[in-house]
Amino acid sequence: MKKRDYYSVLLVEDEMFLRQSLVRSINELDDAFKVTAQASNGEEALQCMEKEDIQIVITDIQMPIMNGLQLAERIKRQYPDTITIILTGYAEFNFAQEAIRQDVFEYLLKPVDSEDLHRILTKAGNKLGQVDLTNDVDSFGNYDSKEQVDYMVNYIQEHYMEAIDMGMMAEQMGFTSAYLSKIFKRYTGTTPVKMLTNIRMHNAKKLLNNTSLSIQEIGKNVGYPDQFHFSKTFRNVVGMNPSAFRERGSEE
Repeated sequence: MKKRDYYSVLLVEDEMFLRQSLVRSINELDDAFKVTAQASNGEEALQCMEKEDIQIVITDIQMPIMNGLQLAERIKRQYPDTITIILTGYAEFNFAQEAIRQDVFEYLLKPVDSEDLHRILTKAGNKLGQVDLTNDVDSFGNYDSKEQVDYMVNYIQEHYMEAIDMGMMAEQMGFTSAYLSKIFKRYTGTTPVKMLTNIRMHNAKKLLNNTSLSIQEIGKNVGYPDQFHFSKTFRNVVGMNPSAFRERGSEE
């Protein structure tokens, strides 16, 4: 599977200054997401989606011509793999609850908090990654064991920062977890879980030595949203906790 450079985001908001502010926030927040199209109402948004390959739509609720809930309903029917995120103010919270009942993926409260934005986009990216994997494994029956393992190695290297469920991956490939680990170890000398952990720790060490990101932020960047789990895993693999590793690096 060819790795995406980023997930394309369509931002639908009739207030121009708010839309421009959100565009900057999304594009600066994470390289995995890029606003590639903008619209001021639902009709314009659907026209954009006919021309562009859009994976995520972030839309306001209250807009002229076609509102966000009407747009969400059209996206659900016409583009079922596209993720829709609703923008709402506190006064519109009942509308947001209705949107969730209509299978809208998530909602963001205005004014948009950068941590909430990052959390929801990361959640959306994880879901899209699983969809990509599911679509891709349809052709696995034509691959031999070595090609299947090569695919897995590439997938782990490219998606280590996401939530990867090895059991689900094995099931989607038509294998048991035990068989998948067996053929993986035959060609790589290690198990999928150990390779994933080692790649995450390698990248965590680089971030600890070369950035001022907090331990919690580094954990999230390498696939551990829970700081305690990240620190425990790091200590088990590296032999010291992340803070001690960073301090040792600063002394060298």
